[in-house]
Amino acid sequence: MQIHVAKSELTDMPVDAVVCPANSLGLMVGGVAAALREQGGPEIEEEVRQVAPIAVGAAVVTPGGKLYAKHVIHAPTMEEPGMRIGVENVRRATRAALLAVAAATTA
Repeated sequence: MQIHVAKSELTDMPVDAVVCPANSLGLMVGGVAAALREQGGPEIEEEVRQVAPIAVGAAVVTPGGKLYAKHVIHAPTMEEPGMRIGVENVRRATRAALLAVAAATTA
């Protein structure tokens, strides 16, 4: 697996997968999630909502909709939108996203 770090507009990147720092409910209402939904279409949110709730420390992969990315990896950092979180939630979400991208890009 190769991981590249770039400073760019996430919704325009022609990559295998992008990570959405999500909430457990699958609501794509703010920040990065809202931008991905706006560019990729509501079907991304519809897909993730079908498997919600998603625990912090887990991740779900959906198709990328109209994004250039083939997949969106939804990695919750919080249970509900707008919650304050600590670094442990970010660590768990990051680990889950890395595991999910490995599975999604080798499938």
